Amino acid sequence: MVKKASREFYCPRCDRGFARLEHLQRHERSHTKEKPFCCDQCSKSFTRKDLLTRHLRLAHSSSSAPQTPERSSIASTQPVFDGLNVLASAVADNPFPSTAAPEHALLPATHETFPTAATVEPTPFSEPFAYGGDDFTSFLDSIPLPSHPYSPTYQPLPLFPPLQFDSGSEYPSTFGHDGTSTPRSSVLPRHGTQLPSLHLEESQPPHRARPPKIPVAVTTQCRDQIVKELRDYTNVVPDQTVPSRHALSRCLTGYLNGYHDHYPFLHLSTLNIETSPLHLILSMASLGAQYCREHQTSISLFYVAKSITLEHIRRNLQWTENNTSQNKNVSAKDESQDILETVQSLLMLTSVSSWFEHYPPHYEALYLRSVMETLLRKDGLNNLPLQDGSWESWIRNESAKRLKLIVFCFFGIHTIVFDLPSMILTEEISLDLPCTEKEWTASSASQWMEVRQHGRETPKLQDALNSLFTRNPSAPGQIESFTSLGGYVLIHAIIQNIWLIQKACRLPLTSSSSLLPAQISSLEQALENWCQCWERNQESSIDPFNPHGPISFTSTALLRLAYIRLNADFSSARRLQTFNPDEIAKSLRQNLSVQRNDRLTRAALHCAHALSTPIKLGINYVARTLVASWSNQYALCSLECAVLLAKWLEIATAPDPQPRLTEQETKLLEFVIEMVMEAQHGASRSWLLENNTRLSAAVTRLWARLFTADYIYELVNLIGRSLNRYADLLEGVDVS
Repeated sequence: MVKKASREFYCPRCDRGFARLEHLQRHERSHTKEKPFCCDQCSKSFTRKDLLTRHLRLAHSSSSAPQTPERSSIASTQPVFDGLNVLASAVADNPFPSTAAPEHALLPATHETFPTAATVEPTPFSEPFAYGGDDFTSFLDSIPLPSHPYSPTYQPLPLFPPLQFDSGSEYPSTFGHDGTSTPRSSVLPRHGTQLPSLHLEESQPPHRARPPKIPVAVTTQCRDQIVKELRDYTNVVPDQTVPSRHALSRCLTGYLNGYHDHYPFLHLSTLNIETSPLHLILSMASLGAQYCREHQTSISLFYVAKSITLEHIRRNLQWTENNTSQNKNVSAKDESQDILETVQSLLMLTSVSSWFEHYPPHYEALYLRSVMETLLRKDGLNNLPLQDGSWESWIRNESAKRLKLIVFCFFGIHTIVFDLPSMILTEEISLDLPCTEKEWTASSASQWMEVRQHGRETPKLQDALNSLFTRNPSAPGQIESFTSLGGYVLIHAIIQNIWLIQKACRLPLTSSSSLLPAQISSLEQALENWCQCWERNQESSIDPFNPHGPISFTSTALLRLAYIRLNADFSSARRLQTFNPDEIAKSLRQNLSVQRNDRLTRAALHCAHALSTPIKLGINYVARTLVASWSNQYALCSLECAVLLAKWLEIATAPDPQPRLTEQETKLLEFVIEMVMEAQHGASRSWLLENNTRLSAAVTRLWARLFTADYIYELVNLIGRSLNRYADLLEGVDVS
């Protein structure tokens, strides 16, 4: 076992740790933009010596090394960087020994080492379509096993060939075989253009482990107070049974460890259970019990908490004929705080009931969300508590902002799952985006002030969104970055935009249900700008257990879903609200079609790329040890990944396709074949290509295996079962 190096040197700006002083000094140059290593053959300079060495090898080695006529001819026809060529070259040309740092990696290294289209050259092919088992083994060998189970290599960001945003052509491909086009950088700039490095210094900077949550200790006095307050609700809660203080402590701690980091609207440093309202405590315990795998306890607490919350609303917050609350003895400030705490309780109850068919039923969530919306509008969607400069007033302000934005995002999740319009539209929100997680998790006023000195003001949601849709990222007023939760809110806003446009395209008067090329280009431009801002956020990570939380990791899964939905309208075809895997599979099979074009190839590559790492590590291992800890949104996005890739494979393996497969399509097809042969014992290339559905079914079953373990929520298992049923349909098995 390799002993992990200790982190003795920490960056004062981003708190990243390094084992050696020179590593810290090199990292600090990423903040100062200092580039002391200059090329003596051109004007370029670099922050690190190894980058200069790489530049010399890639940009200037051809001037001194002889080039064969064959390779020179091929290279001349490929002047444009092509991410798919880089991916395929790892399989076809086998240029990287498994014991050395590779020249190209599917995953990003540090923020300092991302290549651009100008600095990375495609590897020419002597036999572009020849793949062998040894070649694919070499490719898998180039993906390093992570040093810990939540390594970024589990969630590779997508790899896309370049795209011209002003191109309106759908087919044939605009990959630029003739070299006449000059596309911009890839749809996801810099991400995913390299194979993972085996060299620790070139991997993503190591994070210090996220500190464990302090367990919640429910005292005897606190439980007695809960029992006393519960007596006031005998009219709606006849059974006055309350779990023991140990059970309550366990469930509340389960909330902190399992749910809080995915939706951080509670300020843990100042959270006091003993002064929290009864309905909030019980709602939190109900949600936490799910993460403790105590389902019956969760259900019991859910119904008690729901009854108390709704009765509290009736008694204290329900509107009268005079449009005022029935409780006349509270100030507007106290009523606003009461509303926010009640919305917190409702959001927790909605989070419990959204993912089950019956226990509790998912339609409870759809009912509760309407009450949530009513209370938020009563308080004012964009109204926040006033600040006086103190830490306490800032906490109240930021907590309210985060709660309202997270409710907006949760409505977006319901849109994805149940194909329902959001109850809050993006255009209605004029709030600022949330602060950094480092600022939010400060444990004292002094620590908070210290963090704020190095921070910057967050932009308003509307300004940030308009900036993302601006074609020129360097224009005045453009945002350079956003916080992790800010990026999460923005990607939900973009997905809402895609959903609304697709629904408008389904109107009877329209001639097509597909997005127009101009609409797709605008949305892809926004997604590219989002990616650039994501990269500049120092808290961003594709490690779901990084110290700043899993939000940026979850955002990349939603990013994948956004790109996929530009190619296919999954919204009406998913039918997850039926909780019937047969019906879901039939709907996806019958009501969703795709057509070959550039963007579909890129999206299919995206999906195949996301599947490659679980295959290397072992799908069953990943399913039983990792996926259960990730957000449910990962499974929701993976469903669309699996089906889109299956749809593409079905048309790509059709007999005598017209027009013929492009070079990029052929490379991707061969790559998928090698992946399936790696993961499925006994599968041969000839057997997989015997008809045009067998390979699609095999890939779908690989995706399904990721979501067939014993998960916390029923919906995740439903996705795995539906994918297996979809594979049955592809194989001609009757699922009626």
